[in-house]
Amino acid sequence: VELPRTPSFRLDGKRALVTGAGRGIGLAAAAALADAGAEVCLVARTEKDIAV
Repeated sequence: VELPRTPSFRLDGKRALVTGAGRGIGLAAAAALADAGAEVCLVARTEKDIAV
C-alpha cells in the first residue's frame, strides 16, 4: 500500500527510538521516520533482527 506523504512532515534534527524494529510495524515506522529525516535508533529482540 502506497500512501501519499505530507511534504511538511519533516523530522530533520530529531531523534527517534523505535522498539520492535526488526519486523512488521516497527520496521515500517523506523523506515518512515528515517525517510522524514530523523536519526533513528533501532531496538529488537536480537541484534540479528536489525543487522544491516
